[in-house]
Amino acid sequence: MSNYLILLLLSLLTLAVSVYYAQNFQIPTITKIAQESKIEKVEEIKQQIPVHSGRQFRVPILLYHYIGNNPNPEDQARDNLSVTPDKFDEQMGYLQTSGFTPITLDTLAAGLFGKAELPTKPIVITFDDGYIDLYYNAFPILKKYQFRAVAFVPTGLVGTTYYASWEQLDEMQRSGLLAIESHSITHQDLTALSKDQRIKELSESKKILETRYGGPVNFIAYPYGFSNQQVWQDARSLGYVGGLGTWYSNIVSEGVIYNMPRIKIPGSDDINTFASRL
Repeated sequence: MSNYLILLLLSLLTLAVSVYYAQNFQIPTITKIAQESKIEKVEEIKQQIPVHSGRQFRVPILLYHYIGNNPNPEDQARDNLSVTPDKFDEQMGYLQTSGFTPITLDTLAAGLFGKAELPTKPIVITFDDGYIDLYYNAFPILKKYQFRAVAFVPTGLVGTTYYASWEQLDEMQRSGLLAIESHSITHQDLTALSKDQRIKELSESKKILETRYGGPVNFIAYPYGFSNQQVWQDARSLGYVGGLGTWYSNIVSEGVIYNMPRIKIPGSDDINTFASRL
């Protein structure tokens, strides 16, 4: 066989191997890397992370969305946010046997401001969006363990498809186990709104909940976790004591009171992985 044919065969073999790896192992292209980098920069801009300062404690704040099976396996985003009732029960059982004490955000804030002493192993359990499975799946488990938790609800979506009704929220709130806090009115990115729109989302949701439940609504969970200095200033001016984002840390301090970190709990966690996050 001539040297030319050998070189040609080697070139074809190299090309075939390259194609195989590109198809089966999804080697990122320069364009794809650039796009992912751009997305990461946008996320960084959308969620400004404050600096820890002042009094601080180790207090994991857990973030749940759906407590139920994903009805659409093709919806990978939903799959990642769905924790089955069995897993949620197992996780709450782990917290109990490990000596954690679920507290409210008001208790946490009082501790940060030096007005209350926190338990030895405090933890905060939060749910975003107020989906109907909060009532049917999560609430019975919270009652089983007598654990306190916080639900952030967008007031304009209550009672619509997939969301808990006001009557269901009322029942959970009356139990003393679930505090209802603000998640805006329509669940929009607050950093993308005009100041007037942002003020409306922050203030009206707060007033609706305070009127219904007869007490102060002190906390806002920012939709999508997006917030910045302007959002924090507006929240403070409207009487919010603090706000919550979605960036990871199990330390909470006075310096991050208007964008407190939370620990997202995905549906894929086994109990050991769950424990390692705390």
